[in-house]
Amino acid sequence: MANEKVSQLPGVANSALTDVIYAIQGGISSQETLQQVFNLMLQNTILNNAGNPNSFVAGVIYQLCWDTVNSIMYVCTTAGNAATAVWTAVSDKAGIISPANGGTGVASPTAHTLPVAEGSSNFNFLGPLVNGQFLIGSTGADPVPANLTAGPGISIANSAGGVTISGTASGIGWTDVTGTSQAMVADNGYTSNNAGLVTLTLPATAAYGTGLAVVGKGAGGFTIAQNALQNIQVGSSSSTVGVGGSVSSTNRFDSINLVCTTANTTWTVLGAVQGNLTIV
Repeated sequence: MANEKVSQLPGVANSALTDVIYAIQGGISSQETLQQVFNLMLQNTILNNAGNPNSFVAGVIYQLCWDTVNSIMYVCTTAGNAATAVWTAVSDKAGIISPANGGTGVASPTAHTLPVAEGSSNFNFLGPLVNGQFLIGSTGADPVPANLTAGPGISIANSAGGVTISGTASGIGWTDVTGTSQAMVADNGYTSNNAGLVTLTLPATAAYGTGLAVVGKGAGGFTIAQNALQNIQVGSSSSTVGVGGSVSSTNRFDSINLVCTTANTTWTVLGAVQGNLTIV
């Protein structure tokens, strides 16, 4: 092989990291594997891109470097300087870093989805979200993509990248109660629409200044029932405090408007009452 030109040597069909090449270091001839050459190139690449080449921290990615033979990415797994730090492959051939090292663990997530951590093992991708959707928290579980729900007197219009919330003209939502009982919700109106007596119960919780409206419709009339510690103030008269108190219609079409004047407990009649109410 003496005096043979390199150009005359046969080419390697499929090189491997275990292949040995000729090297001279300090005037001494030796053999070196392609893996050793690669490690040196990797260290030099990181050295040229790191802020402090003499102190690499384990678990920190200073520079993502590709092994062009195996298409694998590397991260520092053992702290050290440029000579002693250990660099370990942390991805598959798709090039996605494992969750334990700050990646998703998913090679090809669906476009426009959002990653949600599932511990150290993997990520779950939520979405893609449609117009007006948010991620709504769910205790102990993944967030849920959902649109806002319009309450009484509110309308919601969703668009790409936007949500428009508006008040409706009436300012109060109405429920036609066709059964014989209904738990009321503050800032709502109710029509009692049953041939028998309809019992409407005050909200257990209500903020100061919220309102209720009750309008008789069915032949059975209505009774406004109370929870513990609640009462209804009708002018100078008051219902009995607690579950034993109530205000009831005497005519099919009686009606009443109420305002919460003490949070959760006291409701006061607003304006004139339509009809003659029975106060207990």
